[in-house]
Amino acid sequence: MHESEPLRRHCRTVLTGCHWLEGFRINPIAGCLSLRFPAHRRHDLRPLLQLALTLPHGFTSLKELNQGRSRSQQSLRHAAICAGLFGLDWLVGVPLLALQGATALLMLPVLLELLHTLRRERILPVEALDLGFSAVLLQQGLPREALMDLALDDGSSLLRDRGHHELSRSDYRDLITRLAEQERVCTATPGGLEQPIGQLSQGDRIRLKAGDLVFMPCRVVSGSLVAINRQLTGDWHPHQVRPGDRLELGCMVVCGEAELEVLQAFSDCPLFQLPPSRKDPERNAAWQAGQRVLNPLLFALGSIWALAGASERALAAFQFNPINDWETSRDANRLAAAAELRLHGITVANPDVFTELGRLQRLLVSHSCAERLHRLELREELPAGSPLRTGELMRILAGLQQWLVQDNTVPIWTTQLENVSDPIGVKHLELHDLNQEGWQVKLEDGRSLQIVHGSGDPAANRSHAVTVAPLEFRDNERCLGRVIVERRPDDSWTLVREQLQELGITVEYVGRAVHDASEANQRLQRVEKYQALGERVGYLGDVIHDIPALARADVAIGLDFDEAGMLTNKLCDLCLSRDPQWLPRLVVLSRSLKRTTDSNAVMIGLTHLLSSVATAGLTISPLQTVLLADIPLVLAELRSLNSFHSHTRNTVN
Repeated sequence: MHESEPLRRHCRTVLTGCHWLEGFRINPIAGCLSLRFPAHRRHDLRPLLQLALTLPHGFTSLKELNQGRSRSQQSLRHAAICAGLFGLDWLVGVPLLALQGATALLMLPVLLELLHTLRRERILPVEALDLGFSAVLLQQGLPREALMDLALDDGSSLLRDRGHHELSRSDYRDLITRLAEQERVCTATPGGLEQPIGQLSQGDRIRLKAGDLVFMPCRVVSGSLVAINRQLTGDWHPHQVRPGDRLELGCMVVCGEAELEVLQAFSDCPLFQLPPSRKDPERNAAWQAGQRVLNPLLFALGSIWALAGASERALAAFQFNPINDWETSRDANRLAAAAELRLHGITVANPDVFTELGRLQRLLVSHSCAERLHRLELREELPAGSPLRTGELMRILAGLQQWLVQDNTVPIWTTQLENVSDPIGVKHLELHDLNQEGWQVKLEDGRSLQIVHGSGDPAANRSHAVTVAPLEFRDNERCLGRVIVERRPDDSWTLVREQLQELGITVEYVGRAVHDASEANQRLQRVEKYQALGERVGYLGDVIHDIPALARADVAIGLDFDEAGMLTNKLCDLCLSRDPQWLPRLVVLSRSLKRTTDSNAVMIGLTHLLSSVATAGLTISPLQTVLLADIPLVLAELRSLNSFHSHTRNTVN
């Protein structure tokens, strides 16, 4: 793995697309891989690693496996040799002729790489200017300056390569394809073979058990399941599915085992057919057009002046590349910011986040995501004359949760029930519609109960809480008591909304009709509506219904709460930790970095212009020219780091 960047990139993309993988780390130097995964998923590691460590057939960069060293490693080795030779000359002194010869040999790999790039891309890269600058220095009998310039150029190339190899949003959008390849289900054949979900067709039979996820609509043929549909809609109610019932995509099997018939192939599911993301082609096209014109022009002028003997003018032409230096500085800032934010539990998948966040005018928050930002609390109410003791209803609910989730690896309700010390055991449970037959519960102590939806709770409105589901416990027609399930506003999220509004970002909720078949398209249309009005729109979502809107939004934001949102998090430009207060801080950080980057562009451009004029006018020496060409990059990096740290260490006022 340490010898192939394509393999590392492929492995990174595959592992990123694995919804159940909790984390991973690839060490490109040692070529080793570290994984963090749930214990019950250990048996899935072998097929996952086979897919991650095997390049697809026909991979265009497969030949790079046999090169022995990746381009980044070659640049690192080349820079080390240049720096070592420069240090050796500074310490003991190397004869000038030998130093010139060694420098010329070190320029040869750069020339070969330049010719290879020119043949492949038909565009003169910025490395041609760097090579021309070093060649003129060597022609003037200045091998030390040429060595320093070669080492600095290798550092810039390493930084650019590192930035280009980072996962971009296009890699994350490819998650849907990766998901179809790597997520496997057990087929209902006699041997029980596992097959990728992308290869299943309508009418195929599969077998599901506790902990499995459903990625296409199915119908139960035999057996019985209890499933919860938090991946699709965010609904917390468990449903019992029997033969003939339909199981929607996004369901997670809580308990049971059944054989199912596939009703729709994965590739035909409209929720997994992502719309194109909005881009700014004008700005990118302007930069690329400028590079295509400026680089050949400067290279031609520098070459003509070098051949004519005007070495100072040639150095001035080859040294003038402010656009490339600004891009290098910008990429360095983004990589540094993304690396430090990762330490805070924040994953940045798209480097454009650092620009787009500060330009947001509206943030759309899906209803299910907003509910997860509230505290879920349960409280018990016993009517007068109830035979139950205080706390007994909570013990029954805790027993229901234990019966549904035997190993406590699938979070379905609330940790409040997990902390009940003495839950009442459940012997049998039948799940029906809570508005009709309700849940038929038989306890281990012999009692039989019915749980149905109760009426609204007026006290909850006075306490500013939202009643999700009042559960009424009945013995025949007698009401034994109620458990009120409430979502109370979280003070931190309320503060986040206020801070975003102070920053000029309107916060709006979407998607309350979680069971509407057209809900995903309606959320997407809401994003497109505001974008058509010229607004920059961010979207905060966590369920499958949010995927089309997340893909279309200018900034897609996810929340890392639990397994219910792990799939959508992989499609997001930005994935926040459990603390939503980072969002306004990141907006302020984005705007600060934008101002710093703009001022860095002015500084780099003016420095390049002044140093080129001074070099052409023989005002400064070639060594000073080399230093003036690279010192602005160091200053720009220091200014950006200072701006970043000042906003990650302090809260938003």
